[in-house]
Amino acid sequence: MNTSIKVNNLSFAYGKHIVFENLNFEIESPTVLSILGPNGIGKTTFIKCLLGLRKKTSGEILINGKDIDDYEKKEYYSFVAYLKQGGKETSIYTVVDTVLLGLASKINPLLKPKDSDIEKVYTILNELNIYHLKDKYVSKLSGGEAQMVFMARALIREPEILILDEPESNLDYRNQLLMLDTIDRLKAKGKLIIFNTHYPEHALRYSNKVLMLNKSFGYRFGNTTNIITKENIEETYKIKAVIGEISDGDTVYKDIIPLSIV
Repeated sequence: MNTSIKVNNLSFAYGKHIVFENLNFEIESPTVLSILGPNGIGKTTFIKCLLGLRKKTSGEILINGKDIDDYEKKEYYSFVAYLKQGGKETSIYTVVDTVLLGLASKINPLLKPKDSDIEKVYTILNELNIYHLKDKYVSKLSGGEAQMVFMARALIREPEILILDEPESNLDYRNQLLMLDTIDRLKAKGKLIIFNTHYPEHALRYSNKVLMLNKSFGYRFGNTTNIITKENIEETYKIKAVIGEISDGDTVYKDIIPLSIV
């Protein structure tokens, strides 16, 4: 059965300040949904509502037909994983131990991890090209390296839904591509991924659905190529841009080139 998320008339406000209101959309796996919009528009707040970390003002969020308010926390996080912004945090753990914490609900914390659990960690670290960091302490890593470690911690649980808050933040050019290719690979495995981003070009290339938040039109949701248009980019980001295609001879890639501020 496909995993589904349905948002009905969702609104959130701080007192009288409305962040977003009456959001309506539905997605099911395999899907990559990107969330776009300028700073302060409510992208992270929306993600926190999806996770139950912010109490929605009104409306409902249904996962597989069940309101998220009706899930026990342990049940909800048995199939949902979250990668927060930033990645850098104080930690007394090594990379291997940090990733193993992703299995905390499945292994006895009083027992030594099984060899199969350690092998699972090594496999994910290899996939994310950070195996060489395995014995280092997370507190000694750069922000970008730590971000990849926390991605590994999220993935080791094999979630059906992966929610990422600016997953490319703090990453260099190469690791941005590695993170985005990982998202693409998870979609191919039938997962449902939601991520917010400051890069419309990343959304254009890697997502098949887009939720664009904007103060003037509220929101727009739909297929990526229908939402990421030069008109919507101009209205949302106040810049003129062109959307085109680049070929390396074998594959054609869509890209966005910003031209000028409006």
